[in-house]
Amino acid sequence: MSLLVLDALKKHYGAQEVLSGASLTIDPGAKIGIVGRNGGGKTTLMRMIAGKEHPDWGSVTLRKGARLGSVPQRPVFEAGVTAREYVAGGLDEARRVLTELEVVGERMGEASGDELERLMREHDRLTERVEHLGGWDAERSVETVMSGIGLAPALWDREARVMSGGEKSRTALARELVAGHDLLLLDEPTNHLDLEGIEWIERWIAELDGAVLIVSHDRRLLTNSVQAILELERGQLTSYAGSYPKYLVQKAERYDSDHRAWAQQHEMVKREELFIKKHMGSQRTAEAKGRAKKLSNIVRLEQPFLDVRRPVIRTPKAARGGELVLTTEGLSGGYESNVLFKDVDLRIGRGQRIGVVGPNGAGKTTLLKILAGRMQPLAGKVLGGHGSICGYHDQDTAQFHPESTPFLEISRSRPGMTDLEVRSHLARFLFRGNEVDKEIAALSGGERARVALALLVLDQPSWMALDEPTNHLDLASRASLEEMLSEFDGALLCVSHDREFLDGLCTHVISVSGGQVREHDGNYSSWRRLLDEERTEAGEAKAKIAGRKKAEERRQREAATKKSGKKPAQKAKRPRNPYRLDKLEKEIMRLEERLAELQAACATEDVYRNPQRLKETQIEIAEVEHELALANEEWESFA
Repeated sequence: MSLLVLDALKKHYGAQEVLSGASLTIDPGAKIGIVGRNGGGKTTLMRMIAGKEHPDWGSVTLRKGARLGSVPQRPVFEAGVTAREYVAGGLDEARRVLTELEVVGERMGEASGDELERLMREHDRLTERVEHLGGWDAERSVETVMSGIGLAPALWDREARVMSGGEKSRTALARELVAGHDLLLLDEPTNHLDLEGIEWIERWIAELDGAVLIVSHDRRLLTNSVQAILELERGQLTSYAGSYPKYLVQKAERYDSDHRAWAQQHEMVKREELFIKKHMGSQRTAEAKGRAKKLSNIVRLEQPFLDVRRPVIRTPKAARGGELVLTTEGLSGGYESNVLFKDVDLRIGRGQRIGVVGPNGAGKTTLLKILAGRMQPLAGKVLGGHGSICGYHDQDTAQFHPESTPFLEISRSRPGMTDLEVRSHLARFLFRGNEVDKEIAALSGGERARVALALLVLDQPSWMALDEPTNHLDLASRASLEEMLSEFDGALLCVSHDREFLDGLCTHVISVSGGQVREHDGNYSSWRRLLDEERTEAGEAKAKIAGRKKAEERRQREAATKKSGKKPAQKAKRPRNPYRLDKLEKEIMRLEERLAELQAACATEDVYRNPQRLKETQIEIAEVEHELALANEEWESFA
């Protein structure tokens, strides 16, 4: 049975038709990404599914009893409620079902006959529901999720309503992730996450039992976490099976096929109409009438639509400077009460492409602003190379006055440009007609980002410092930006959470984390591999230290035993690594046998009539399943 059905949804805002007959069916467990242009109706569609808006026509039908979750854009927190308590509120359904399961278990202990059979069926249903909600391990999932999306333990017991905007958004997201919804709606869930948080949420989404509908411009997320792509274009939804790369291929193939079919029919209709016009009233009138009748019964194909609009971002010519863009000596940055990094020595050369990465709050933007001359360091100095001119992009577009307009911003920056030149320049960034005179305050985040880029390319910097340049840009705009930057022959320094952007553009990485600034020669993916290797080595080193400590403790015990004259107890020698696989296979067999025993025990009268024993058995089942999953994962690594 379908989880969600949208039937011919229509929605207007004044004269603008946002949805024009959009239909969709979602099955349980589906992972679907929604893509489309900014302003195309994606958020409106999500709000309709969540019941926060209503269509002008059509219907939204959620399966009876299904639980739907969505993350509020502006979460409201009650006074005194900590972040941990707010997130744990997402477990209310799991707790309710567990309580109901205990009640049914107690009643089973006193029932018999048909009533017992009914209660056993109800018990099975509730047990399955608890598993779906993650109820056996629900309390632990709160801390797992909060850590995964980048909420530091120091924030867990802080009052939620006094946190920063980004922290509030992550707290609201965490609550929905732990809740075990049948359908979870996520609108740009990575906006306030750092790179590790984005990679964590990818894995979490992929492993969720429930269905997920995601609006995102993160191409890597849409590649790694979803099974299908829905494109919202001209008010219609088109479905493509597979992840984002497959969607691109299928869309191109579908357009080519539809265009060929339309072109063939179009040519055939033209030929038939010419024949009818030529021979109507001649000796072949009967044939012409017959062809006219056939032509009137043909179902005309609509010319397929391909939206090729995207900003035409011309590459700014880099001012000719020296081979050295800048160097730093003993650089420290942050605030008097919070030093984010210190003693940083960097050397940036002409043409280098550098991605700046690190956790939220580590100091990436602070470092970029200091290097770009927009902020003073706490200590040390930045030395610009010969002819070094920086073009700076602010992620918050804070340089704009709210009552200004795109036209006024360009005119103010370049007073020598004529009105026609200003309008032509803005048209390359998709501002046409009256759009050039809209107030900045009324523009969307993506529109403000396009204005900032329109200003940036009018300069001729020798290098660019870009703080989250892809924020709020749709996929087409991101592609245009990447093309422009790839052709820019000056140096680039980019703070970004877009892994596809970093991998495709940057050949070096600067990491800002834990008060340290590290340099890496390679793109983001190679940097991640290096981090994983370092963490593995650190784990192995920690294990070796623990092993040496245990060996030393054992040596001391043996020495003490020898001194006392007692013989040490004989212990079986542990097998070495060559025998690990055999031992692992035996362990898997033992766990599988134990799991089967426990599952069978749940159906015995001694267990199901004893609520406490039933609960203990179910907990042990969850523990054995977890051990079995770990053992199987290790076994697979031997292959």
